[in-house]
Amino acid sequence: MRIAIDGMGGDHAPDDIVSGVIDAAALVPGARILLVGQKDRVSRPNLPKNVEVVHAGEIVGMDEDPAKALRGKPDSSLRVSLRLVKRGEADAVISAGNTGALVGGAIVPVFGLGNLEGVKRPGIAIPMPVDGGFCALIDAGANPNAKPVHLVQYAVMGSVYVKYLNPQIKTPRVGILNIGEEAKKGTDLQREVYSYLEKAKLNFEFVGNIEPHPMFLGKADVLVSDGFSGNLTLKMAEGFREYILRHLSPEETALRGRIQQISQGDRLEQAGAPVLGVRGIVIKCHGGARARTISNAIQLTATFIKDKLNDHIVDDLRKLSWSSAWFSKWFSSSKDEE
Repeated sequence: MRIAIDGMGGDHAPDDIVSGVIDAAALVPGARILLVGQKDRVSRPNLPKNVEVVHAGEIVGMDEDPAKALRGKPDSSLRVSLRLVKRGEADAVISAGNTGALVGGAIVPVFGLGNLEGVKRPGIAIPMPVDGGFCALIDAGANPNAKPVHLVQYAVMGSVYVKYLNPQIKTPRVGILNIGEEAKKGTDLQREVYSYLEKAKLNFEFVGNIEPHPMFLGKADVLVSDGFSGNLTLKMAEGFREYILRHLSPEETALRGRIQQISQGDRLEQAGAPVLGVRGIVIKCHGGARARTISNAIQLTATFIKDKLNDHIVDDLRKLSWSSAWFSKWFSSSKDEE
């Protein structure tokens, strides 16, 4: 297996990225890790034998416009990493860099890796900390103008994903992010998805509409949403965390540390968020990722490759009720949705 790492992406690149790569190389000896970046900045005398430096002369900044960066910097570490996957020279790409550029580079046709068989629109799955563990929120920003078929597919893909993160979850609980629990709540999008999922027999248990508050109580393992609402929920949670931290007194050190551990620290220790539905494995790590996060991401990505995560997603999507008039209508809609 071959894993490309964007060595120049993230707030702590390249040092923490390289350190994470070195740590993971010993833990995943069967992986060939392609460390992509400016050779003079990512090379180290102690690089393990299964780590290869791939030179990329340009860097996509964290605050750069994604479209301009993708078009204007073809030799960036991010573009080179994606290109390795697109050409079949790597099985996966991991980056802590510019989120928009990574996601755009994965799904926009001119740059993209291409969708998995049957996938209409890829989605970002964010592991949110909740009571008892985590909840995968999908989509968290890749597809703001979602259609019902997209959310149904997110439910299937998210259910496959969470079983990799927590093997104890045999039948994931899937809910729809909404403003109320009643079946008739929300927009036409949420109501139509609800109507389908309550009748469908898929690879999960449908638990209905879930408001943000019950989400944090651990009422679902997967929460599906359009990318606009999902990203707004994520940013509201992050913003409220920052608000609380700003208003703590200097004496409340223990409380501050605990809040950081729950709301951010745990996520930094996790392995990042996958862009589900694209060919190859694409993992977005938090911009503040440290070495341990990168090491975790490499280890989890190796598991995804070894156990054929994408093959399982394709298999489960094939089990959708193709004969359903509702699903057939949306699935056979115009190609510009793909």
